Amino acid sequence: MMQEHPRGLCPALRVLVAALALQALATPATSAFAQTNPAAYDVPEHGQVHSHAPRSSGAVPPDMHLERAVIVMRHGVRAATDTPKMNAASAQDWPAFEVQDGQLTPHGYQAVVLLGRWERDYFERLGLLSGGGCEVAGDTFVWSSPASRTQATAKALLDGMFPGCQVPVGHATQTTDTLFHGSELGLGTADPAKARATILQAMGGNPELARRKYAADVAAMAAAVGAPADCVAKRSANACGLYAKAWGVKDDGKVGLTGPVSVGASMSETIRMQYADGWPLKRIAFGHVKRADDVVRLMGLRSAKYDLVNHTPYLARRGGSQLLSQVAMAVEARNDVQGGPPPARLTVFVAHDTNISQLRAMLGFDWKLGNYRDNDAVPGGTLLFERFVRDRDGKRFVRVSYLAQSLDQMRNLTPLGEGQLPLRAVYRPGHGGLEWMTVDQFRANVDAAIDPDATAPETYATVQ
Repeated sequence: MMQEHPRGLCPALRVLVAALALQALATPATSAFAQTNPAAYDVPEHGQVHSHAPRSSGAVPPDMHLERAVIVMRHGVRAATDTPKMNAASAQDWPAFEVQDGQLTPHGYQAVVLLGRWERDYFERLGLLSGGGCEVAGDTFVWSSPASRTQATAKALLDGMFPGCQVPVGHATQTTDTLFHGSELGLGTADPAKARATILQAMGGNPELARRKYAADVAAMAAAVGAPADCVAKRSANACGLYAKAWGVKDDGKVGLTGPVSVGASMSETIRMQYADGWPLKRIAFGHVKRADDVVRLMGLRSAKYDLVNHTPYLARRGGSQLLSQVAMAVEARNDVQGGPPPARLTVFVAHDTNISQLRAMLGFDWKLGNYRDNDAVPGGTLLFERFVRDRDGKRFVRVSYLAQSLDQMRNLTPLGEGQLPLRAVYRPGHGGLEWMTVDQFRANVDAAIDPDATAPETYATVQ
């Protein structure tokens, strides 16, 4: 039986937040500022963000309520996706998950359910959803990537948010999914020469510089996974496993890297999935992990892959413009534009880490959550776009944040609530270093970020 957790803020904290808001209104300078930006009510938050992005509690002024929300969520804890490739570069075979490669694990499903329960409580407190029942489930639109793990994640989230309500989950096919994989299907496909140039630029102009920069990360992973014995016998450990191929950029028409990052990033993520999936410590990373910090120490090659490829501005814009444009349409609920998602109070897009990283890079949204690495798109991690209305004058504001469970919250299936909140960072796009944007400011940011040539009207015709 899942433990019940308290709903909403405790009475004392409600009084404190209200008092802070009233004090802000009583100050002439702050009161005038609050006429155009409600962030005058800002208070500190749980979690960590970069120094240039001050912390915020996610607290909302008392005269504002949430009228629309858009979630872009990565799938939950899954099995490995490149087991044969990892086996070929390691001293021993990687242990199997209980499901096939790439699928959401049962433990991962339950972790997403817990996140969904917290999000339901959160949206109720802010006025987006009414308490209990399925009456608001019909005002929810959910669209998933075609992959089985994302579809399962969508169902898990809905099991947490709307248990028993049978909210449908729509998705395209692998050959028509322009929303999440458009660049692979001719929408936003990167120019090979430009892609190579942008990756080389991220490397500092030379693959050798990348090799030096990430040498310690390669060594740490090599110490954990070893190298194939037959290769070591014929050559040496320094020429096998992760060291078998030199750093470089793919020349086969696909955007990517050669060298240790090619397989090392998969190793990093698989180790994280093992830990978050609740495996015995002796089975994680072949016994080299004792705590969450050990997992993070082995995540360097995954971070390298994203720093050198997905987070580069050109590739992010080509790959992420379609999704970001659809998110903006959902936030604004525009009726004058065709080819957007259907209007809904709550819109949910269940995607992949690549999608999250592209949107992050396009928006210039840097975060640091707990002991995760910088800008990490973690399992179940969520970009949350919220549109608020101020009751006294009807003005609307947008807030963007990234939230995720900690590794130990996922591993231990910790119910979320008071004392066990998700980690959260709030986007501050340069409007005075504050978290609130007017709808026009939000639209201006999106318009500046997207590549119009990488967008097209989207059709949400689901397949069963």
